[in-house]
Parts: sequence; structure tokens; C-alpha cells
Amino acid sequence: PGWHIECSAMSMKHLGESFDIHTGGVDHIPVHHTNEIAQSEAATGKQFVKYWFHSNFLDINGEKMSKSLGNFIRLQDLVDKGYEPMSLRYLFLTSHYRTKMNFTFKALDGGQEAYKKLKAIVAGWQEDKGRTSLSEEKLNKVTNLVFKFREAVENDLNLPQALAVVWEMAKSNISSRDKLELITDWEQILGLDLLTPVQLIKVPEEVKKLIKNREALRKKEMWAEADAIRKEIEKKGFKVSDTKLDTVRL
Repeated sequence: PGWHIECSAMSMKHLGESFDIHTGGVDHIPVHHTNEIAQSEAATGKQFVKYWFHSNFLDINGEKMSKSLGNFIRLQDLVDKGYEPMSLRYLFLTSHYRTKMNFTFKALDGGQEAYKKLKAIVAGWQEDKGRTSLSEEKLNKVTNLVFKFREAVENDLNLPQALAVVWEMAKSNISSRDKLELITDWEQILGLDLLTPVQLIKVPEEVKKLIKNREALRKKEMWAEADAIRKEIEKKGFKVSDTKLDTVRL
């Protein structure tokens, strides 16, 4: 029983004989947590924990993730591959904690793309900050969005549904200021770092000139020449994303 005793001992030392929330995996329910409750409450005569929070398993490519199988991925491994940690958090929010989740890099690519898009949208609201007087229709929309987000969170932490409400709000016709106020409030729950401004990078004049030349070639539909310049830019540590804004990222 050593495993159960040490968890009870650590919990009581740092959180007290009775505390509010204890987390763990669904595999802890029948044995480990049951034993924690039995020994702790027998020792103190008090309710050990008020709320138990059990999440389901995270598989990888349809298999159990474990060191023994050699398919265990650390967060640093993802960072080294160029993924933002918040992209992984976004991906996790798309699946309910009671549901088993299958991790794939394809899914993470989708999560990163959606996260970056959402962060760019929020940055646009921060820049605009425009607000028009709320019509009765828009006031009802804001009220309804607030209700739907809270309803999702209060329904067994249904964060996938809460995330759907965020996108519904983003696509609505309410003002940028109202959207910014809503996401500022919701960020306290989502924790996606959406309000931190995107760091701007000083682009060297040499790279700016290459970008300008590449854009001129693209307008002339000289794709091979433009692609050669793109590769030259990447060798200098920059990546060109062909958007309406011609963004440049390090």
C-alpha cells in the first residue's frame, strides 16, 4: 500500500487533512483513489476531498503513450519541432476531459493553425477597439454569448463547446471592443494567452529588399524565380507568409 500512503501524506502536508479538489486519471478511481480515501478518512475522521476530477487517457497514433513503447513525447520535443505550447493547449481544449484523446501531429498542426488564427483575430480587436452603440439586436447577442459560454463551462467543464462559442462570437457582428471585453473575461478560464501582443521582429533592410523583389516577381507570375528568393530569405532566418499583409515571421 506504499503508493497510496505517500500520496495521502503529501496531500495532507501541503493541502491539509481536507481539501477541495483532487485530480487524476480514470485508472485511479477503482484502486488508488479509493485507498487514499479509506486510509485518510480513517486516520482523520474528516472528509478527505470534496471534488474528484478524473481525466481520460491521451493516446498517440491510436496507441497508449508510454516510455516503454518509445512513443512518449515531452513538451520540449514539440517546442523543438517549432510548435507553440499554447497550440497544444488549444488542441486539448477541443476534447472533453472525460473523453479519450488520440494525439497526432496532423491534429496538432490543425490546432496550431486555429490558435494562430484566433490570436491574430484578437490582435485585430486590440488594434481596432471600435465600439458602436449597441442596438437591441446586438445587446441580445452579447447577452446570449455570455450565457452560452457560462452554460458550457458549468456543464461539466465542456470546454470544446465553450471554444465553439468563442468562434461564434468572433464571427458575429458585434463591435471589436465588445468582442475584446468578452475574450478578456473568458481568457481567465481558457488561459490561451490570446491577449499578449504578438512580438514584432525588426526585419533587416537586406531581407526587406528581397521580399520586395520577390513580390515583384510574383506579380509577373515568375514563380520559379520568386521561389528561389523565398528560399534565400529562409536561409537568413525568416519565413514569408503570403497573405494580404505580406507578413514576415522569424
